[in-house]
Amino acid sequence: LVGGVYWWVSKKSKGQIVFPAGINYTGNETPAPTQQPQRPQYDYTKLAAASDWIDFTSPRGQYVFKYPPSMIPLIFPGDVNDTVTFDVSDVPAQFNLMVLIETISSYDVKLRGRPEEFVRNYWKFFGGLKGVSSIETYQTEKGLQGWKVRYLLQTDAVGSDNYFFTIPGQNDKVLHVNNIFPAEGQTVFNRLLNSLDFKK
Repeated sequence: LVGGVYWWVSKKSKGQIVFPAGINYTGNETPAPTQQPQRPQYDYTKLAAASDWIDFTSPRGQYVFKYPPSMIPLIFPGDVNDTVTFDVSDVPAQFNLMVLIETISSYDVKLRGRPEEFVRNYWKFFGGLKGVSSIETYQTEKGLQGWKVRYLLQTDAVGSDNYFFTIPGQNDKVLHVNNIFPAEGQTVFNRLLNSLDFKK
């Protein structure tokens, strides 16, 4: 299964694959090395129980969450979506974004101020998706409110959990969290998700 939302091909790209981190593929770039660096190996059971988690503040100062200090947050300098991810799956990290701020009108200006409709129609903006498998309202332990949704891939497989949270006072933006963690890392992901908050 493809875990990262941005592995899907954007329909808006008119022949290019465009990722929020500013990575474009036009077919003319030097191909990436076939051998990727080995990703870190984590003892998720130990990380989930650790008491030394520290704060991460997004590069643009819009959100904060706690994470184990042995894990390295990966950011994308200059990224307008204020994105962060971790190298925790077989999908290259730059295509497997975990937390980002989505601007609704950049997808469809008619959906501005209609976050639930945006979430229900999000799949339409990506050629690798074909619909919504499930959607439910969701609230974190910190009180963030929004929706938990799983999208259907074109292969009929069900993608990973995606969470969209409304941002107080901003009707054109949502905080998007994609569960990129492997099955053995779900306790770490859930603790991280429930520590997420908007920067005061």
